[in-house]
Amino acid sequence: MPELFDAMRPLPATSARYRRQGWWRDETFLDDLRDAAEQVPDQRVIINWRSEEGRAVTLSYAELASRVERFAATLYELGVRHGEVVAFQLPDQWETAVLTLACWRVGAVTMPISLWFGRREVDRMLASTGAVLLVTTDRKPGPEHVQALARLADGLPALRHHAVIGDTSATGALDFGALLCAAARSAPQGTVLGPDEAATVLFTSGTSGSATAVVHSLNTLYAGVRRPLPIPPLLPGQPFPVLTPLSHGVGLRNGVLRPLVHRGSALYCDDWDPGRWLDLCSTYRAGGLFAPPAMLDSLATEQVRHPRDLPAWEAVATMAASPSRELVDLIRNTLSGHVVNSLGSTETAGITATSPTDPPDRAANGIGRPMPGVELRMAPATGPDQASPLDLRSPSTCLGTFDRDTGRLLWRAADTDGWYATGDLVRPDREGGLRYAGRASDRISGTTQLMIPVLDVEAELRAHPAIADVALVGYPAEHGDLPCAVVIAADERAPELAELHTWLAERGMTDWYWPTRVETVPRLPRNELGKVRKNLLREWLAGARPLPDTDDDPTALAPDRPPTET
Repeated sequence: MPELFDAMRPLPATSARYRRQGWWRDETFLDDLRDAAEQVPDQRVIINWRSEEGRAVTLSYAELASRVERFAATLYELGVRHGEVVAFQLPDQWETAVLTLACWRVGAVTMPISLWFGRREVDRMLASTGAVLLVTTDRKPGPEHVQALARLADGLPALRHHAVIGDTSATGALDFGALLCAAARSAPQGTVLGPDEAATVLFTSGTSGSATAVVHSLNTLYAGVRRPLPIPPLLPGQPFPVLTPLSHGVGLRNGVLRPLVHRGSALYCDDWDPGRWLDLCSTYRAGGLFAPPAMLDSLATEQVRHPRDLPAWEAVATMAASPSRELVDLIRNTLSGHVVNSLGSTETAGITATSPTDPPDRAANGIGRPMPGVELRMAPATGPDQASPLDLRSPSTCLGTFDRDTGRLLWRAADTDGWYATGDLVRPDREGGLRYAGRASDRISGTTQLMIPVLDVEAELRAHPAIADVALVGYPAEHGDLPCAVVIAADERAPELAELHTWLAERGMTDWYWPTRVETVPRLPRNELGKVRKNLLREWLAGARPLPDTDDDPTALAPDRPPTET
């Protein structure tokens, strides 16, 4: 893995260009932390609600810096050295932020793993990266999972240690707390990770079917947090609510790194509980929300049920391609009068966004214009949806990607002059921005070999009174893919195919866009950000695998129940 990381280093010309433009720098986040600890030592940087303890823990900049040094000393004494991978599967707590910075302090590469990933996926991540240390807690995502991880070391020769924060009696793992108490106060100087080296390995959200690892440097991460969020800036002392997990790129940037660069503070909660989050936002008068549609939907629905005294947010932002008009209206009626929509990815950070000064309904109609520093390139539009594949180049784009299971290099910025094919399909809107047309991998050809505009069909079907939610997914046919509507019924009565055809015909939708099959499911499989995992639906429709039994564990499978056509 060190050889692969070295091969991903940016070209000298790229490094010079982005430094000249101010997007990259010679300093790192550890310099930011040191300066803040010296200049504003008592200023609050992290507020961490800990559900099992029923209390909030607050860290100042001085406390954060001290704990980073202590964690770094512990890592060094465990034998962690420059360029080695440290994996951790932890909840959103201050320990996650401290461990991240401590790894970079000793020159290690971080690999945060979502609590959503099961033992099989974690095993493959550890194997392909040659991780030398795995850090978990004793309880999350569950005792059985933690015990299973403790048994992985036997088959992973590179994994030297498994350390647990909490009770180690059931696992036989190292007690990370005891190691901290015994460690020296700081690690040796001169071990800090450089700004252009591989710094973190993130994993894509699992909606395309490709198990891909994404490698960022401290500078590509810095470019993502130097760029302002697409919502009004925070007021002095106002914490930013980090709704997305710290194991995700958005959570890492906004929960760990953005406060260091902008001298702000972050608010964490270690369980996803919409009511608790609204209480925290009310108590701490937190700044505007920036979250996936599914999370904002839960928050808005909870606010309708049990209204809280929330801050007067000028705008909140969705981080998705196409929030529905119904969701935008719900948010505007409950959380903020203005909704901003943005598009981004694990590989690139932010790409486009609408603006708080746009008309109120713009978020439901487009993804806006390129964010600062982002260059876009589109091929000529094709098909009836007039959608173009989107390529981009930006200082926040990753160094490269590799296959999660094999470690094989998939893409490297140095090979394409930084241009990255996003896999997104877009088309121009009337306001000089872009509309999202879907993922290229989600395109359905139909028997005509002309692409079906998936999002348009889903939007019309979602308006049907018998449908609570829907995903249009292709299934194999003799002369191409045919569209299947996988629906969640709004009540006990599931809609029939003929009923959907009538509904779409009344709306004037082209008949070969219509689904040729309908399946009813109790839930749509989603990733940690609420995106529908259409790759799992495609495999299910083709009879290749059962559906996941629960959204909490995307690797847990339901009893093998083949789909039945309607």
